[in-house]
Amino acid sequence: MGITTKSYLPEPNTPEAEQLKRQYPSAGQDQLEQWARHYGYKNKKQFADAMRNRLGAYRSQSHMEERGNEQIIVNLPPIKLREYKAPKQKRGDEEIAILHTGDGHAGKITKSFNEDVYRENMDTLFDSVMTIVTLHRHMYPIKCLRIINCGDNIQGENPHQGSIVGAVKMGARDQRVKLALPAWLRLICSLKQEFEEVIFDGFPGNHGHDILAPETSREDLSLYDLLQAKLSDQRGITINIHEQFGDILNIGGWRFFVAHLDGIPCQQGIPYFAIDRALKAWFMQFGGFSYAVGGHFHKKHLGDEISAVLRDFFICSTLVSDDDWALKKLKISSNPSQNIMGVHSRMGVTWRYPVIVNKKFLPEKDKEG
Repeated sequence: MGITTKSYLPEPNTPEAEQLKRQYPSAGQDQLEQWARHYGYKNKKQFADAMRNRLGAYRSQSHMEERGNEQIIVNLPPIKLREYKAPKQKRGDEEIAILHTGDGHAGKITKSFNEDVYRENMDTLFDSVMTIVTLHRHMYPIKCLRIINCGDNIQGENPHQGSIVGAVKMGARDQRVKLALPAWLRLICSLKQEFEEVIFDGFPGNHGHDILAPETSREDLSLYDLLQAKLSDQRGITINIHEQFGDILNIGGWRFFVAHLDGIPCQQGIPYFAIDRALKAWFMQFGGFSYAVGGHFHKKHLGDEISAVLRDFFICSTLVSDDDWALKKLKISSNPSQNIMGVHSRMGVTWRYPVIVNKKFLPEKDKEG
């Protein structure tokens, strides 16, 4: 018995239309083609246009379609943000929140990590950040969020970095456009609705880069370019792109040195002594700083005093679970998390936490008996 073909979409607000709107955002390409034929459209593009114009339905992410050799991005709705109004605070000095992120490795595949888990981890990251910030807002106002991204947002294509058949979902370009870009747009825009100002500082990692290519030919920098192009006209959102390996950020009057840290060799565990030597050298080169922030080692580190002047350095973990790279290099599997901390204008970094990105890796409660 053949599929009945219609010549138009169902009337808005009918049960059929509402069911179609619920299923549409997450439907696969085969399902879209089936709907297009069922409702009498020549292709998925015409069907998507009809869904947008007639039912006001959009796909949740940008999707790529091919027409010959032409690649086009379809169904990217304009971003609409509601204005954040800070609650009145009667006590406490204002602090700045820092979300320290990196090593998302979108496109990487392990036994417990894939593209769907990556998206879920990014959504859980938002929930965890707001849980912590809400608790601290009971004591003092937090109006500004600084996002420090230390790079390696995608897995890349280099087989010497583990990007071999079966270990990656798609190529570097698709990792950037189909996975990392929609997830970061969603996260930044969601956070903007909770803060008066969101400032994003992006640094390059070592993944998504050919060793013979120019330093600026990195997938991380391409991702930041797209974020800047998409969000540059949004009030209260700033995207800063740092092309060099490391740079100084002024946050609340304190100097933070940020780098991916991939230039420091690692054999077993985080190379603390090598990092100590490198930070002291960079301290002189960059004119001094109070804090250092990095990534690369897929293991969280929430503070270690280097000297009386260089107070602490922080390393964020990764979004990847069951990471074979961390197991081989550090001899321990990565525990997925990111970092969040608060900065006071006089006291510097006052609090710091690992941010849960996957609730499956929370420690189990002690069992009675």
